[in-house]
Amino acid sequence: MTHVYLPQRSASIPTLRQLSCFKQAAEHATFTKAAQSIDMSQPAFSSAIRELELTLGVTLFDRSLRRVRLTPAGESVRSQVNWIIATFDQGLQDMLKRLQYQSHVIRVHCIPSFWQWIAPHMARFQQLHPEVHFRLDDKHSDNLLEAMLQGHIDIAVGPQRHTPADIDSRLIRTDEILIAISKHHSLTRQSKLHWLDLRDQALVVLQRGSAYESIASLLQEQGLDVNRHQNLSSIESLYAMVHNNLKIGVISELNKQAHWDPELCYLPVTRPQLARKICLMKHAKRAEMPLLVQSFWDMLCDTL
Repeated sequence: MTHVYLPQRSASIPTLRQLSCFKQAAEHATFTKAAQSIDMSQPAFSSAIRELELTLGVTLFDRSLRRVRLTPAGESVRSQVNWIIATFDQGLQDMLKRLQYQSHVIRVHCIPSFWQWIAPHMARFQQLHPEVHFRLDDKHSDNLLEAMLQGHIDIAVGPQRHTPADIDSRLIRTDEILIAISKHHSLTRQSKLHWLDLRDQALVVLQRGSAYESIASLLQEQGLDVNRHQNLSSIESLYAMVHNNLKIGVISELNKQAHWDPELCYLPVTRPQLARKICLMKHAKRAEMPLLVQSFWDMLCDTL
């Protein structure tokens, strides 16, 4: 159990309402005018001043004259009261601005190969809601679920894994795994390709994210070597190897569509056919989810 230290106060402290009444009384000739300036009744205003004086144990105003004036004790705390109120007002404004900004920010994480599908929906949503700001992240999905559970992401698009119960997941795409080869490669003449047909071929897989894990696992099960003496993470590097018949590229359908090269052949491979499931995800139990985030989620669910 966590214990929080709270200092003990030997006496009551003034309320913000009482201090606000003091500030107005110091700026007006009578309690009546001061009360009117903050839409309070005169009896309630006078009562607040009396409560403040009792709390502080001093008389703050001289009421013996027709015009109410500060006593020396009142004058001595006037600047401090003004500072307290000004600080509170500024802090309140900053808090409201921060909350307003957060309510208009939608934090979206998407795997790089899927941005071309989600970006048009973001543009359409921003036209409907110009106040929205998208905070974008295209890092790979290794820590995606953890970041979502911790509340760092509002909406994510990524591969389906062992999704916890706290994550709301909707299947939006099946992403088949293909091979990319030069048009002059001998494999282009085969009507069907099986993974075993690639046993003696030099393969290259982008060594990043869940796509790599899925592909590497399948190839190893088929007795195929994967990424020996190489550590490539960009599609440009992979394509350079493929163009020169140094390697056969193993990529996903999404990567092919995002990085289409007309000089290459993209062929499906069966036995077994490998595909990963791409899902739309959000935290399922975050009741405080801003309305705009929920609206964007609903749009994506209806259109993707």
